[in-house]
Amino acid sequence: MAFTQGVSGLNAASSQLDTIGHNIANSQTVGFKKSRTEFADLYAGAKAGLGVQVSAITQAFSQGAMESTDRDLDLAIQGGGFFRLTDGQQVSYSRNGQFQMDSNGFLVNNTGGRLMGYPVDDPTSANPVVLAGAQPVALQVAQGDLDASATTSGSMTFNLDSTDTVKLNADGNAIAFDATNPKSYNWQTSLTTYDSQGNAQQVNLYFVKSETPNTWEVHALNKGNEIGPNNQPKTLSFDANGKITGDSDLALAFNPNNGAANVAANIDLSSVTQNSGSFVVKAAGQNGYAAGSLTGVSIADNGDVLGKYSNNQSRALGRVALAGFTNEQGLKPDGNNAWLATTNSGQELLGSAGTGQLGSLRSQTLENSNVDLAAELVTMIVAQRNYQANAQTIKTQDQILQTMVNLR
Repeated sequence: MAFTQGVSGLNAASSQLDTIGHNIANSQTVGFKKSRTEFADLYAGAKAGLGVQVSAITQAFSQGAMESTDRDLDLAIQGGGFFRLTDGQQVSYSRNGQFQMDSNGFLVNNTGGRLMGYPVDDPTSANPVVLAGAQPVALQVAQGDLDASATTSGSMTFNLDSTDTVKLNADGNAIAFDATNPKSYNWQTSLTTYDSQGNAQQVNLYFVKSETPNTWEVHALNKGNEIGPNNQPKTLSFDANGKITGDSDLALAFNPNNGAANVAANIDLSSVTQNSGSFVVKAAGQNGYAAGSLTGVSIADNGDVLGKYSNNQSRALGRVALAGFTNEQGLKPDGNNAWLATTNSGQELLGSAGTGQLGSLRSQTLENSNVDLAAELVTMIVAQRNYQANAQTIKTQDQILQTMVNLR
């Protein structure tokens, strides 16, 4: 019986050494999860056992250390979940986030597995919407240009100096506004807008202090022509505390005279103030832009795949989907840093990063192997001693058997 016990011990220790060797070999494999060999004793109705058996080789899905990289498509999961990949035939799951874009615009790993996620309704529109409830598909970056978009809205924040005086001529009368005469206005600034063909259209704004207290006239001009409300100046009124009152939208309407459609936009001036102090523009922006070509791709922390364009715009082109499992131990290792779902793992639980039990995503980051190399080396020494001890029981049993044979 001791021979059987010793052989089972040798086999078990050998299996443990195999597992340790596999862990050590993959200590530098991105997204690798270490395993351990678990044992169970053997009995067959006798007081003395028959030895040991390997009951399971289980995986530890604990978090690996994070390492920053300089690649936009390197991606790490902080917390639970797996990347969902497809080779066109089956779906696999991985924690290795070393992705790149292939010649067809698909985001793939080093073995050609395509990263899956939620599509958008229209990747070339001004405001694409991620279809987070849709069935995940292989994420593909649209290679086409981003069409130009005309300005329809904007906003400006600035302060008008409350100590300014009305511009008067030598006779004491208010000087009529003339954009070519700096003495006819108090302050001037500009805002770049875009027509439907993506051509920049400069809007020059002139601010004239009115004779009525706490009021200003705003003249908006394009190519020398008044383009404010009904081609008239806009009046801004302020209360005693310098806060704007009444309608604060500056409506712009003009024909660019270049074949593009008429520009019609509302500029929000609700944040404008009138306080003592020099005129200063604190913020200005609008929603129009010229056409642009794709210059790069990055991934946001929520999983949105963002296309970056030459016109300084970015658009969501999809969103990385993560998958969780009720029983991660039930996943079947498939090689190439991937696992397959099984009946023991349960069905995948899909969602976006940061929802439910799914972790967050970190771009320009990779998750290293969770193998503790020092701990594995110590365990290897113990397994080696265990192997030697079991070999010794066989040797001892052999000596006893030899003695009994010699006695005869």
